[in-house]
Amino acid sequence: MCSSACWRRVGFLVLVLAVLAGAQDPASSADRPPGNVNELTLAGLRPGVTTAAEAVRRLGPGWTHPSADEHDLYDWCDHATRLRVQIEERGAGAVQAVTLERMPAGGTSGCHAHLPVSLARTGRGVALGAAPARLRAVYGKPFFTGPASWRGHDVEMIVYNFSWAGSDKPQVLESTFGHGALIKLTLSAQYY
Repeated sequence: MCSSACWRRVGFLVLVLAVLAGAQDPASSADRPPGNVNELTLAGLRPGVTTAAEAVRRLGPGWTHPSADEHDLYDWCDHATRLRVQIEERGAGAVQAVTLERMPAGGTSGCHAHLPVSLARTGRGVALGAAPARLRAVYGKPFFTGPASWRGHDVEMIVYNFSWAGSDKPQVLESTFGHGALIKLTLSAQYY
């Protein structure tokens, strides 16, 4: 029979084990701060699942390969909405990365696709033009935040690491902000 001192030791041991188990809980790791959520889609496409053929059906005609050597990249751009969607495919499998951006005024020559403004968002509703606070409110604490350069301009990058969600889910969301507004997003099925 266990005395009251014995039960206190057992209780203390259970408490220590619970704390240690919680310390190894992936929901509270450095890669996944408490409250963070992952993203599955960008521009209605899911990296790691959507194929290039499905993307072409969804986004329509008017796509090009950026160059003769880049048959794994498909690029749609719309002169009227100034939207650009680019997918990267590896082999005949699923799309590995989806990039969505708002092109600068005057940078839309040669654009022939028709992309509705409704495409300009993540599956969780973060749209181009949003402020960094909106991104943080939806996804939580970023994995990385820092300065970068985009098209010769100083921008802010906010990156989320979703490796904790499992290898069958998109792994990285890169966000680019210019003058406090979201101008570019890339959702990748895997790390590069």
